[in-house]
Order: sequence, then structure tokens, then C-alpha cells
Amino acid sequence: MLIRRYDLKLKSPIKIRIFKENSFWDLAWKRFKRKKLGLIGLSLVLMITVMGIFAPLLALYDPNDQSALIYGPGSYAPPSLAHPLGTDRFGFDVYSRILYGARTALIVGILTAILSSIIGIMIGAIAGFLGGQTDEILMRFTEAFMLVPSFVVILFLVRIFNILSPKTFLGQIPLLNLWIIIFVLAVFDWPPIARVARSQFLKLKDQEFVEAARCLGASNWRIIFNHVLPNALPPIAVLSALEVGNAILSEAMISFLGFGDPHVISWGQMLTFAAQDMQVAPWVVIAPGVFIFLMILGSNLLAESLSDALNPRLKE
Repeated sequence: MLIRRYDLKLKSPIKIRIFKENSFWDLAWKRFKRKKLGLIGLSLVLMITVMGIFAPLLALYDPNDQSALIYGPGSYAPPSLAHPLGTDRFGFDVYSRILYGARTALIVGILTAILSSIIGIMIGAIAGFLGGQTDEILMRFTEAFMLVPSFVVILFLVRIFNILSPKTFLGQIPLLNLWIIIFVLAVFDWPPIARVARSQFLKLKDQEFVEAARCLGASNWRIIFNHVLPNALPPIAVLSALEVGNAILSEAMISFLGFGDPHVISWGQMLTFAAQDMQVAPWVVIAPGVFIFLMILGSNLLAESLSDALNPRLKE
């Protein structure tokens, strides 16, 4: 940045150059931009995000439109201009259902990552900041959750709620199975985030800026959320990015087994319907499989590059 100042004696402009120090996030973004794989991952995630958000505008047909059975080209139609990814056994347009499946994948991935991050940060922050007996109890509690097979719990709960919902008020809850999947995934996926948050708080709680805030009379909660947490977020953000892909993969596997929500369109559900059609119409299986792969790949590449970009030990 240049500032022009006129000297009274010389009556000529003097240029003073002031260098602005880059913030942590500016340096992190510069490092991230140099990661080609990270940019590829970000592009994949953004592409699928756009697909999900603008699905009604991008779709050629309603996802439940079966007009192909009446007006042609029928079921198992190969890819064409009218149906870019072909049709399935029910006459549904595969391309349109892929777009709406992206919306379901994003909802599951993002909500699960947010909820599991909130739970993990709260438990890890309290354990690391308070230490002592509180730390010991919360870490044993965390280890207990890591031993529970969340996949089996989800299948069990979905089955139980499906039996009870027609007879109770649960039957009035829209997308009940989907909310159960999100909730259980979040409840059982927070331990890694809690362990990372704890390690960060153990490292940061004795720093000088924390002692200064404590001397000024700041409460423990204020120190945790206003002073320590912002400095502990970079490694937590990496795990949250990984959690998005893990949650999407888990939902796809659950739907593939037939325990997903029948009222939503998901890529795993599409694979379930197309499991027996690989030899007849391979495009029906390939399309959802490819997009599941791309979303997982994008989130993993993004998380790996974020890990390097947010590493404070890396210098320009």
C-alpha cells in the first residue's frame, strides 16, 4: 500500500510503502491454492453442492416422473439426448434422480458433520480445559462411544421406529428414517473430534493470552469460546471435512441395505433398485456409484489439503 506525503521543504511527494502483515487465514488460503489436489477436491464438492441446491432447475424431469414408460423410450433406455444418463427399470430419468440424490447426500453429510462437531468440541473443550477428574471421566465416556458399532445401532433403531411409527405420533414426523440416520451418525461420530479438541485445549490453556484473559476477569466459558476455541479450530475443521464424506458413505450403505428413508431419493437407494440390473442396464448402477465416489474423493482431498494449509508450522 502506498501513501503519498508532501514534504514542506522539498515540495515533492514522498512515497512511503507500508507492508500489511497477512493474517493466519490469508496465509492458509495462499498455501491451499498451491495444492492442486485440494483445488480438485474443492471443485468436486462445489459441483455436487450446486447440483443439490439447483436440482429443480437442472433436472430435465420430475424425479418421480414415469412418462418414459408411456411416451417412450421405456425402461432401461440407454443414455440419449432426452435422458443423458438413461432410465431405470421404473422409467425414472437417472440424471434427474442423481441431482435430487445429491441434495440428500449434502443434507446428511453437512448436518452430521455440524452436529458431531458441536458434540465433540463441547466434550473435548471441557475435558482439555478443566483437566483432572473431569478429563478422566469424559475421556472414558468418549472411549465407550468408540466401542459401539454405530452401523448396527442405526439399522436396529430404523427397524424399531418403522414398527412403532404407524401406531404412534412418530408416523406424523416427515422423513423420520433420514433424521434417525443423521442423529445416530452424529451421536457416534463425535469421539475423534473430541479427542483432537481435547489435545488442542491441553496445549493452549496455559498460553500467555489465556493467562492474560484470566487476569482480566474473564470466565472459563468466555476463555473457552472467545480465546482458546478460535485457535483450536484448524485441526477440527479438517476432521469435520472428513466427516462429511464418511456420513454420505454411511447413508449410502444404509440405503443400499434397504434401511434408508423411502420418501427421499438417495444414491444408495438408487443402487439398491439397480443391484440386479448391472448386466441389463449398467448405466443405472454406474451413475450413482460414480457420484458417491466423486463426493468421497472430493471431501478427502479437501480435508488432506486443509490439513497442510492450516498447519501453523508451515511457512511461506
